[in-house]
Amino acid sequence: MKSKAFVYYAPYDVRLEKKEIKCGSNDVVIKIKACGRCGTDQVIFKKGHPKVDPHAPIVLGHEIVGEIVEVGSNVRNLHEGIGYKEGERLTNEYLAFKIGEKVTVQSRIARYCNHLMLIQDPITILSFYIDGGYSQYMKIPEPLIRSSSVLRIPEGFSEEAAILVEPAACALESIFSTPHPVGVDQEGRHVFRSGILPGGYTGVIGSGTVSFIYARLAKLEGAKRVFVFVRSSEKEELVKKVDKEFIAVNISGKTHSEIVEDVSRLTDGHLLDDVVAACSDPDAQKLMLELYSPEGYAVGACFGGTHEKVSDANMDNHHYRIAKTIGTSGCSTRSMETIISWLGSSKLALDGLCSKRIWTLDDSPTEFFTAKEDGLKPILRMEE
Repeated sequence: MKSKAFVYYAPYDVRLEKKEIKCGSNDVVIKIKACGRCGTDQVIFKKGHPKVDPHAPIVLGHEIVGEIVEVGSNVRNLHEGIGYKEGERLTNEYLAFKIGEKVTVQSRIARYCNHLMLIQDPITILSFYIDGGYSQYMKIPEPLIRSSSVLRIPEGFSEEAAILVEPAACALESIFSTPHPVGVDQEGRHVFRSGILPGGYTGVIGSGTVSFIYARLAKLEGAKRVFVFVRSSEKEELVKKVDKEFIAVNISGKTHSEIVEDVSRLTDGHLLDDVVAACSDPDAQKLMLELYSPEGYAVGACFGGTHEKVSDANMDNHHYRIAKTIGTSGCSTRSMETIISWLGSSKLALDGLCSKRIWTLDDSPTEFFTAKEDGLKPILRMEE
């Protein structure tokens, strides 16, 4: 079948083209309903990527929801699991893909060790090595099927919620790997509990879609208060609109010392037990280090590496092992399954967190990849 697509060639060179999609005997083809723009896609568009550029021209986009339109004749026989399902036999129920089913996918088909996803030497990556979702149709090849990376979307899910499964799973993955010490054993060995500290204070630096996902997950995990740090009165209003229980802290024009004083006052001098720098600004990563609580054991989750701008930051909390900093990128298939389960049971809601503007393949690729709009995630919706 013929499919219109945004095809990436090089930085600032994405073209609207027609591609031919063929369904092999071991493939599934889906009609893309919508695809969210990940921050990584925007970085690739502006700067390129060492793992993507060698595979160009390629279709980017991995935050997808699609409808199955064709199933290869041998798909029902692909029982030997790989990656996430290495050493397991895939069930007949999983392999019985049906025309009309809605699905999303785990984009990184990784190797695993002790059920933990390994970053190095992945089997393949959707939109890095194989064509992704900025297209009317997309082929799901054998590795995605055999790794159990094709995840069914239950009835009743909005397109927006389905698109946000993957970024929400990335946030949940980092939350589930946060090491809060809860005591020591008889030898003095530290004992850890993963997750947001129940009854603690959580802060999220940033006000985009992923920031609000983190805030909702922190609240779900039992944070006493969730603070969202913003830089405008408009963003303050957006925070209140997303959740009235979130506390917006406008840091526009303030020094780090002033921000710390504000947070100290709001937390009775405690500061924050969990801090998420949900933006790529290096200054936000430095601020994260200054907001750690010295009265407990704090954990920070940051984007774009650990610290890019800490030359004059106070590192005492790290030096004395009170604070930990972890990265946020990447999610396991299990985290995606958990998010789908929570959405299906209404334990978690993700609606209302994306840009209201509708983008289509008739729009300029450059405008789509560079759009800031209201600061929320742009979604590309497909139209025939």
